[in-house]
Amino acid sequence: MDEKRSARNGDLVLPGDYLGVIEEYFPGEGVKEENGELYAIRAGKVRIDPDKMEISVEPVTDTPPLPQPGDIVIAKILEVKPQAAIVQLIKIEGRNDREIATSKLAGIHISQVREGYVEGMSSEFKIGDIIRARVIANEKSPIQLSTKGHDLGVIYALCSRCRAPLVRRGDKLVCPRCGHVETRKLSSLYRKLKV
Repeated sequence: MDEKRSARNGDLVLPGDYLGVIEEYFPGEGVKEENGELYAIRAGKVRIDPDKMEISVEPVTDTPPLPQPGDIVIAKILEVKPQAAIVQLIKIEGRNDREIATSKLAGIHISQVREGYVEGMSSEFKIGDIIRARVIANEKSPIQLSTKGHDLGVIYALCSRCRAPLVRRGDKLVCPRCGHVETRKLSSLYRKLKV
């Protein structure tokens, strides 16, 4: 019977590779424990933190980012229902270099639109609006978002009548082409961000 060798700092490993035992290290990112033994769950380089007694596997490839709770995302409204809006995630703010690595669908429940009472979703969002939102939960699909906050909400919108870009006038949006006035859950960054 050949004895398993514990991984050393800097070793390249593949998913399923043996790294050591739980008595040696605590499992960190990219590591799982099975019956007291530690295994890599992704390809990468072994990193051992002697202070924390933790072993982890750092990816060697730049993997696409996963939206995490607290992340700010830019998304496009696909559907507006009575109690929720369905959006397509475009990017994670600050991670413009890579596409998102998960299903691109997310949802905003009516209770997460703004502080206070919201009568209906159709006065807060319209199909095609570009929004800035915070990820509040990602453990189930769709990812859950919130637009509660001064700088969260619609950042770009088109007139629902003539499709011209709307201009902000106080807390309303006005179409410079046809004069139509609309309401949205506006971000303080409306038309200030490059989309």
